[in-house]
Amino acid sequence: MLVLRSDLPTKIFMAVQQVVPVGCPNCGAKFNAPINNIINGQDIAVKMAFLQGQLNLVQCPQCRAVNPLTMPLLYYDLEKELALVYVPQELNLALAQQEKTIGDLTNALMKQLEPEQKKFYLFNPKTFLTLESLGNAVLEADGITPEIRAKQEAKAKLLQKILQAQDEESLKQEIEANKAELDSDFFEFMTSTMQAAYMEGNQQLVQALVNLRTILANSVTDGAKIVKEIDKKFGLIILEGREDLLERLQNAPSDEYFEELVATGHGYLDYIFFQLLTAQIDEATEAGNTTQAESLRTLRTKILQLKEQQEQQTQEALQKSTEILKEIFKIGNPEKVLSENLDQIDENFFMVLSAHIQQARQQKQEQAVQTLETIGHMAMHMLQEAQMKEQQKKMPSKPAPKSEILTAKR
Repeated sequence: MLVLRSDLPTKIFMAVQQVVPVGCPNCGAKFNAPINNIINGQDIAVKMAFLQGQLNLVQCPQCRAVNPLTMPLLYYDLEKELALVYVPQELNLALAQQEKTIGDLTNALMKQLEPEQKKFYLFNPKTFLTLESLGNAVLEADGITPEIRAKQEAKAKLLQKILQAQDEESLKQEIEANKAELDSDFFEFMTSTMQAAYMEGNQQLVQALVNLRTILANSVTDGAKIVKEIDKKFGLIILEGREDLLERLQNAPSDEYFEELVATGHGYLDYIFFQLLTAQIDEATEAGNTTQAESLRTLRTKILQLKEQQEQQTQEALQKSTEILKEIFKIGNPEKVLSENLDQIDENFFMVLSAHIQQARQQKQEQAVQTLETIGHMAMHMLQEAQMKEQQKKMPSKPAPKSEILTAKR
């Protein structure tokens, strides 16, 4: 952990963004690093970086180690009339120095605000002793109470515990011991986690969660019904294999659903899949059922044509996603670019983003990794907000559901 030296002049805390001297705790190298000490809660990128512990991470140019910079912070949100300040105990500032630091941060904020924005509460920010308590206050202002966080954390721990079951017997024991907790809320949380992993390109975790969700749904009362309702509610298609995909394609109630199945099951549309379909055609032909055989041949042609069409569309979407990412870096305003292209932000965008993150990791460009991950978190946050607003429009007489589910349709 990096600590801003307490013997530095107090004036270093007066700017929103500036460069300060720091020392690497890993190799002892001295260098200058950019910092943010005033956080605008309406700036989604900065807010998300702060809440996820990505703000003021400093990479040593000599040993490449990345550490958080411990420093005073002022968080404000004009819309919520929020002013919060954090002065780290590690700086060992006397009371007078603490008050001066808070005053300097407040004065720096006032210099960037319009006269009508300068409200009384901004001059009296609430003080916090830890970053965790400051972050909790920010979340509570967003309506995410300690009770909600505690429930989410409990679900996350339970999910992790079940995922770590070493064998089938251990899994059965975990399911039996926690059956009371495996309710609709848990399945919704699990589906949310699964979709987040899908958007981030973590296919290994996605498959593990899909398999586990199927097992759990078959192990608790009404589990299959709960899962079906969740998938229907959020337009999610989960396929259990090639046979499942083929059966659904044969019984698709509409062209729209048929197209969604082909898109979602693209990975299953391989040689083995078409072998299964061809086997059904041969079986119908041998049985003398010419009508069914012809219907299956038509189905095969339709799938192949649609698959080719969607692959072309995917290539175009990937190119568009690459252009969006380039635009973000070109103008340096991810929130603006993402909001203007929100209808283009889908799994293709996250695939491109994930590829860039992996490349940056391989090249040990930690700062680039953090920047790209922040863009990803911000994009998901904006999609979630857009989805919840859409749900509110559809159900004006009811409160919008507090869900973190994103559509996983291709």
